[in-house]
Amino acid sequence: MSDLALIYAAAAMMGTYFVASLFWPMLTGGAGYTTTPRDAVAEALSLSRLRREETFYDLGCGTGEVLIEASKVCDHVKGIEVEPLRWLISWIRAGRKARVILGDLFSQDISDADVVFIFQYRGKINSRIAEKIRHGTRRGTRVVSYLHPVEDMKLIRRQNEVFVYEVE
Repeated sequence: MSDLALIYAAAAMMGTYFVASLFWPMLTGGAGYTTTPRDAVAEALSLSRLRREETFYDLGCGTGEVLIEASKVCDHVKGIEVEPLRWLISWIRAGRKARVILGDLFSQDISDADVVFIFQYRGKINSRIAEKIRHGTRRGTRVVSYLHPVEDMKLIRRQNEVFVYEVE
């Protein structure tokens, strides 16, 4: 095989992986990848009233933008990402400031959470996440959802497209 053919094959494999990585979370029962706008991250962290000593989770942390911002306010920041390439990017970007876990958020222990951030899709996925949070966290845990409301949770604050709930 010529050097040019090897380069084309490697480029095709990387392109295929990149396209597949966009859809991998959906195939595993999660949501597709969309970044959270920086102004929404700032608004979400402000509305969550996150404190330095609390434990913060980003479920589906993508490339780590929320983790980086949360680590400026909080000492115990954790992110969970199922897609390996985004996990690696998040780990590189936020690794010293946050613990970045490669895995399915539904199989992770989040019982130490004080604040949980989600930016998922409305409906079935948010319902599954809400169920995980209700059964896997303590009463009083705050849940911050960007863009999509979460059914059957107690809304305590809302501003623009950021919803803050409390586990009962």
